[in-house]
Amino acid sequence: MDIEKAILPIIRAMLEAWHRLLQRLCPESCPRCGIESVAGFCSACRSEFLRIESPCPRCAMPGVCDRCPMSGSAWAIDSIRAPFAYGPPLSRYLWALKYRAERHLGRSLGTLFAATIDPTTIEVDAIVGVPLHPRRLRSRTFNQADEIAAPIARIFGRPLLASGFKRIVATQPQTELDRNARLRAPTGSFAVSRDLTDLNIAIIDDVITTGATVNALAAALKAQGAAHVEAWSIARSIGDATDSAHSTRKI
Repeated sequence: MDIEKAILPIIRAMLEAWHRLLQRLCPESCPRCGIESVAGFCSACRSEFLRIESPCPRCAMPGVCDRCPMSGSAWAIDSIRAPFAYGPPLSRYLWALKYRAERHLGRSLGTLFAATIDPTTIEVDAIVGVPLHPRRLRSRTFNQADEIAAPIARIFGRPLLASGFKRIVATQPQTELDRNARLRAPTGSFAVSRDLTDLNIAIIDDVITTGATVNALAAALKAQGAAHVEAWSIARSIGDATDSAHSTRKI
């Protein structure tokens, strides 16, 4: 164990040095406009993404929530951070990551999320990407949540927990379900086999619609001792919330 503790900082330092070297040899570019950008999307393209203004501190829906969907006793999620409203042009990149296997977008999207968060407000000990069912992982070959989670974990200096989390029920893609089915489908979908006693966990997903998926995972995490569970997502599907009672803005 002492050897492991001594080696891990060396490995991290080597990986950081390799990352810096790659940035010098292969400058990154904005996925949208192509200009050089070390932070994924450039500031001009970021300004085209619709930011949720004054989100509910619990469910992240815009404006004042008279009937917060997280007010029910069945919710295990303590809070949601989802800075952007799901819609074009941002939705095109989320779709391309998931369905066209453009895995490089994971870093750009993770960096995009991190740039909206004040690091001093983060009170989590570890990060977990929402697992895919093994069947879907085999067909897709990667987990888009992990691709987004990796840069977030690196930027905020939190460990990304990879083992001990399984999706045990294969549900239909959320885009193929109506709202009631989305709320029902993920119940009991996850199994957690590691001790999380007293840990504060952030769950990473690409898009939150009803919140049922991240809530089901949060319940499984808390069953293994997690003290506090937040859900972090690039975007929130806000449905009809862009009416006059709510406000969004571009950044």
